[in-house]
Amino acid sequence: MSYPIALTTDADLTRFKQKRLGESHVADVISIPSDLDLLSTLNQAKLDGVTTVFVGVPEDIGPRANCGNGGADKGWPAFLNVLLNQQANQMFDWSKCLLLGHVVVNDFLAKSHLDPSLSNLRQLCADIDTRVKEVLTPIFDLDFNLVVIGGGHNNAYPILTSLSTSAKSQVSCVNLDPHADFRNQEGRHSGNPFRYAFADGILAGYHVFGLHEQKNNQDTLTELSKAGFSYTSYQSLFIRQDQSIEDSMQQALVQHQTLGLPSGVELDIDAIKYAAASAFSVSGFTLEQAARYVFKMSSNDTNRYLHICESAPTDTQQNEAGQAIMQLVYSYLIAKHPS
Repeated sequence: MSYPIALTTDADLTRFKQKRLGESHVADVISIPSDLDLLSTLNQAKLDGVTTVFVGVPEDIGPRANCGNGGADKGWPAFLNVLLNQQANQMFDWSKCLLLGHVVVNDFLAKSHLDPSLSNLRQLCADIDTRVKEVLTPIFDLDFNLVVIGGGHNNAYPILTSLSTSAKSQVSCVNLDPHADFRNQEGRHSGNPFRYAFADGILAGYHVFGLHEQKNNQDTLTELSKAGFSYTSYQSLFIRQDQSIEDSMQQALVQHQTLGLPSGVELDIDAIKYAAASAFSVSGFTLEQAARYVFKMSSNDTNRYLHICESAPTDTQQNEAGQAIMQLVYSYLIAKHPS
């Protein structure tokens, strides 16, 4: 079977290697595919002691299908440029990570620009769902931890679906996001992945952390409540200060630990103030607070993945965006691999 993924090759890493004599960088030691076949690569990685797999989904169709801005396809390359230049030292063993590659979406991106109508964008978003599921399900089947860098938040739906299919159970997740992304099922886009996952009977537990009270329509709030899902608003944390961020995170963590379901950590870059995101915001969390959220929520024993999405840097923001994603990913890795 042929899988829709562009696997990382040694040639992809060449420009990042041997920057300074006597130094080792992530590009020198991170695991990459040893075979052109996805399943063979994953099985060999398991034998080699790899625990975490990195996959990119470089598309911006989901946000545009949600009447939003483009640019979310730039997050993955921005992350790679920073990741591969990081020092490889005693603090973390990068050979435990497999830089698998990215889901192939170039053909869909081309079609989206030829016909940018909402109906076409939403159909293409559903087509991306299929490809993402094809790539991610075998990764979950082999019990790897997964890091997915987007792309739009639409990809939460195929990630959750893949995890549920593999685990043969319902799943849960926590999402740091100004938006609940629980909009109506009007066709697939970045604003409704969790609504679709709930409607499919996949999502049994969902908590939105840092929801902006003025950025979610009434239908979203009503349906979120009817589904039995919860949120901690930005206003309750920073304005009314009903409770501390740390206490709120602990409550969300315990809530999902109690469910005992395979779970994920979601983070929309929109939640970080002044970050280069699809939906720019001047109010929100600092990068340090977001990294703490990732670390805390990933300590859940049931956690299986981290999904970072909606990073949309301009040409001059590439390094800034890559650094931000890198800090978030590293927070995940040290949570899953405590020293």
